[in-house]
Amino acid sequence: MSETRSELCAYVAGHTVIPGEPDVLTADAANIIHIFENCEIRLTEANSFFVTVDTDYVMNEVISRRAAALPDMLCGLADGVDSLAYSGVFDFSHTMPEWDTILRLGFVGLRERLTEYRAGSSGDPAKTRFYDTCVRVWDAALRFLSRAADAADEAGRGDIAEIIRNIAKRPPETLSEACSVIIAYYVFQHKVSGTYLRSLGRLDSLLHTYFIKEERGTAIRIMRNFIREIDTLKAPSNIPFALGGSGADGGSLLNELSYVILEAYRVVPTINTKLHILCRKDTPDDFLALAFRCVREGKNSIVFMSDDKIVESLEKLGAEPSDARDYHVVGCYECGARGELTCSCSSRVSIPKAVETAMNGGRDMLTGKQIGPENDGHFRDFEEFFDEVTRQLLYFVDCAVKITDNYERNYRYLHSEPFMSSVYESSVERGADLYCDYSAKYNNSSINALGLGTAVDSLAAVRKLVFEDGTLTTGELADILRNDWKGFETLRLRVKNRFPKYGMADKKTDELAARLVGILGKAVDGRPNAKGGVYRLGTFSIDWRWDFGRAAAASADGRHSGETISQNTSASFGADRNGATAHLISAASIDTSLTPNGSITDLDLHSSAVADERGTDALVTTLRTFFGLGGFAVHYNILDTKTLEAARKRPGDYPDLQVRLCGWNVLFSSLSDKEKDEFIARSKKEG
Repeated sequence: MSETRSELCAYVAGHTVIPGEPDVLTADAANIIHIFENCEIRLTEANSFFVTVDTDYVMNEVISRRAAALPDMLCGLADGVDSLAYSGVFDFSHTMPEWDTILRLGFVGLRERLTEYRAGSSGDPAKTRFYDTCVRVWDAALRFLSRAADAADEAGRGDIAEIIRNIAKRPPETLSEACSVIIAYYVFQHKVSGTYLRSLGRLDSLLHTYFIKEERGTAIRIMRNFIREIDTLKAPSNIPFALGGSGADGGSLLNELSYVILEAYRVVPTINTKLHILCRKDTPDDFLALAFRCVREGKNSIVFMSDDKIVESLEKLGAEPSDARDYHVVGCYECGARGELTCSCSSRVSIPKAVETAMNGGRDMLTGKQIGPENDGHFRDFEEFFDEVTRQLLYFVDCAVKITDNYERNYRYLHSEPFMSSVYESSVERGADLYCDYSAKYNNSSINALGLGTAVDSLAAVRKLVFEDGTLTTGELADILRNDWKGFETLRLRVKNRFPKYGMADKKTDELAARLVGILGKAVDGRPNAKGGVYRLGTFSIDWRWDFGRAAAASADGRHSGETISQNTSASFGADRNGATAHLISAASIDTSLTPNGSITDLDLHSSAVADERGTDALVTTLRTFFGLGGFAVHYNILDTKTLEAARKRPGDYPDLQVRLCGWNVLFSSLSDKEKDEFIARSKKEG
């Protein structure tokens, strides 16, 4: 008798821990087995390779319950967390298994490898426990595959049933079977085990050996069905996959299948799938042009990433060269070396809040609470003020690390991952879980620094108003900001519209961005964490910018209190008025080899600027220029004002209209009115 999702949730809620166990591995395994044996199985018209189960977030609720039971995880730093000066938390949401191993060994092969290592473990009780637990979980998964095949037969889908029975007994041999293995494993880890799986890997290289066995027309049909089915999985923030880039030997991985998959992505309607294009100097123009045609036609959920810069940043962090080249991209734009457990959203710091507290004696302007080091508010010159901003910011980093370390020391009481641990080579060799035992080869954590553009523009404004023009003292400007520019609207507009800004290719302003990232990189990259790994810096903000903006007082760049801070490493809204090239020059001014956790620039372009093939050629040229200057990653939103305005008025007429919100695509109709208005305003540019 199958159980509904709510019944599964009730069961695991009553079985979150097993008394006397050293960690949660055994409890998690028991819950996973229960879910496999009792979950409902469905098939829909969208299923071509595997079945559908309704088990999302069942195990994730267990993690939340366990975390809530842990004492004072904020280390007495709640005021700073509440002010969103910094934050720290566990991250079980940004992972990618070693897909090539899964396809090479198959599910039975993964189980057999565990038994072989158990036989050679010399009776070590910890290793024996790990291997035996993982084998039990895989046995449950194989029994589930039998149930799934029977369900497919009962639904009249003998084709799917045959595929499932084949992958239950051997590695995949055909393209359809390989696609089925990928979706099945996704279900095992993401939907049953509760560890968000945030990338399907480099599909063009992973599937190429199966692709060349198929007749081309058949392969095209299979890949379109595959894109269609993975889009139904509806993961938080979309399901990514990648094309291109370098292999472990440094050679290009782009191949004929790359084009087939990209074209499939172009023609199949999607909303939950996103794509990373990994660009090398030798990536063909026609491939990039095809990707840009996708973007022009509304497939905005494509990110272009610099293969060279990714590899450089990972090597600088300490990855072996072959591991760095064989990197993966998880989530929105975060990269990890082969063998790395990519906890890319562990903690955050607000750069604009550091400027705020520097001007206010270390106190939050909105609450008055002391959240940073004290100062007397007097500065001899701009360099002294900049040094104080740095002092505040590095204090925030220390606080974020302290909280994150506290969470990560307690991973064994929060979560385990028997599936992915069975796949990672280092975990199998060590006989240890990825989370409970920190068994990844690279066990890194992250700090993302938010609001770079807002902070840089604020620093530039302070420099000009206080230290160059002498218009105000630091104290007078702080009073104005505490009162949200009331009575100083003329000054606010002058600062906002006439002062130099990050995003305008102003060297003096861009230097501030480069200095901030350099300081953060030195403080974060390579800093030891609690798991035997190191921290890595990122400069993306995704949708956190709204929350962190609401918690930030008015800033010296002309921003009102509570307004959103700048997005990712992009210019503040309206500050890119010198055009796309200037915007990219500013973004490339920072050393992105210091941001292995990800650095992304968002470009909004009016559709008229890229309306034909000349527009496509211009986009390709701009992209190569950006990467030549040292850029890390860039995303393009091609926006049409009339279409967006019509969709705001008549959402029913535009049910499929998509925009790139931050790190993922959303339906325009699902946005708040405030978010819709922002996109409409951003669209009112001709180039």
